[in-house]
Amino acid sequence: MIFDNNTAYQIYRILVSIFGTLGMVVSVSRIKENKKKNLLIVIGYAVYSIAFSVLCIRFFGFMPFLRGAIFTVSIPGVIITFLIADESLSRHIFCCLSQLLMSLYLIVSVTQLNTLFGGNSLTDPLLLLSAYLIVILLDVFFLRNIFLNIADTVTGGWWILALIPCSFFIFTIVLALYPAHYTQNASFSVLFALSGAVLLIIYYAIFQYLRLQYRYRMEEQDRDLLRLQIGNIRSKAKDAERRARDVRDARRNIRQILSAVAGLAKDGNTEAILDYIKEASVRTDTPTPARYCSDPILNATLATYFARAERSGIAVEQRLSLPETLPVDCAELAICFSNALENAINACEKLPENQRKIVIRCVHKPRFMFEIKNSCRGRISFGRNGLPQSRKPGHGIGARSIVAFCEKHNAFYSFSAEDGWFKLVITL
Repeated sequence: MIFDNNTAYQIYRILVSIFGTLGMVVSVSRIKENKKKNLLIVIGYAVYSIAFSVLCIRFFGFMPFLRGAIFTVSIPGVIITFLIADESLSRHIFCCLSQLLMSLYLIVSVTQLNTLFGGNSLTDPLLLLSAYLIVILLDVFFLRNIFLNIADTVTGGWWILALIPCSFFIFTIVLALYPAHYTQNASFSVLFALSGAVLLIIYYAIFQYLRLQYRYRMEEQDRDLLRLQIGNIRSKAKDAERRARDVRDARRNIRQILSAVAGLAKDGNTEAILDYIKEASVRTDTPTPARYCSDPILNATLATYFARAERSGIAVEQRLSLPETLPVDCAELAICFSNALENAINACEKLPENQRKIVIRCVHKPRFMFEIKNSCRGRISFGRNGLPQSRKPGHGIGARSIVAFCEKHNAFYSFSAEDGWFKLVITL
């Protein structure tokens, strides 16, 4: 049942298929923020598809239109959706072709069911519309988060994976339309069911592959995070060792000074004693270390990163009101601060020196809250968890460590970028 003579029905069905497929693609894709531009692109594609379909069916017939639709409708659809998608090309092709393949299976299955149960031109598009809505809802509420989470972590291998839906899509088109329409091919149903079963097995294997890759990447990130934390601990240990050495040197100097003063006192040379003390105080004068809080680990962390910022020509504006007793473990809080300041310094170092600035504020009443913001340039995109995204290998570890800290302590966190400033806010 293909209703060859009902052009209006065919156009309506094509319209449902086009927008249903677009909905499926969008439901599992990250879309660019320019909504107006995206809407114009989608409307333009829809107008082109409908106009071309009407003209092709009118002048060449329904079957020639179906056989050429892969080049005239499907491929332009892949290109158009890539213009609005905030994805890499390989990942977009895999996602788009997988949804096109799913859409093709929906169309064929609905037509077969409608034919089997003696449906008509009204029930067929209604069944198809219902099927699209169900799939889109399942994509949005169940598949989207899982797929985007894996896709953000697994950065390679998408070109190879894209060959699978591409080859199956071409195979299904040929099976359905050659040598005749699938409703007129007695053996089609069996072959269609078998290919569907094979496709389910392949996509299950793809899912297992992606999950293993995701676990591997997450373990790799955990190792990188652990190395970062160990590096911070070693840096603090070196600082503590240096301070201990300075204390030992100061004690030795004091003993020498006292010994010399004692010798001069025996001789009763008061003027020599005063001159010696004055000279010794200048010689042993050392800068007083900055004190930002009473906790030595957190204080050392802040001092280290503020000193590093100063060496990099970054202006630091700090207003800190830290309590005597910290609300969480001092080492964990120090690592959180170090990750945030590390990211801020790295971002500032990419700017001209006169634009480098970090602002850090902290209060502990009524709740412990701190804000770190740094000057930045360029567009910053954010993922589904509100984390800043980076496509460079090894980047983003600090942000994930901060989120892990917040999740462990049920803290609120917010990343944002506006007016040339990148800002992180954490409330415990």
